[in-house]
Amino acid sequence: MADHRPLVEQHLKAWSSGDIEGIVGCFTEDCVFEDLALQATFEGHDALREFAAAAFAAIPDFQWTATTVFSEADMVCIESHFGGSQTGDFPGIPATGKPVDIPCLTVDEIRHGKIHRHRDYWSLATYLQQVGLMAAPEG
Repeated sequence: MADHRPLVEQHLKAWSSGDIEGIVGCFTEDCVFEDLALQATFEGHDALREFAAAAFAAIPDFQWTATTVFSEADMVCIESHFGGSQTGDFPGIPATGKPVDIPCLTVDEIRHGKIHRHRDYWSLATYLQQVGLMAAPEG
């Protein structure tokens, strides 16, 4: 069974260093990158490049850190946190300059040593609360 941890580490390191080409290099040409909280899907290298550029324009100090990684065959599950300060606008989310630390779960399908399908699950409500655009629930 292949050890996909180096690929996961390379991918998260590229996000944490703002390395768009490093991110794209972790994916197959026909990749599918799904951000479930944003209800957005990006297909192929060009779309992934555009999404990463928009993310870094909004959160230039973006960091992504894995806390747990496990895999079976060509499926990888990553429990992580991403964060930084949103100093730029992101579509539908104006900049507030406030920092965030968001828990995230990612499921990756690996093909020929690269990520073919990537799905991120995180809470947009938590994000909006942390940047001050939505009140936290009472209780």
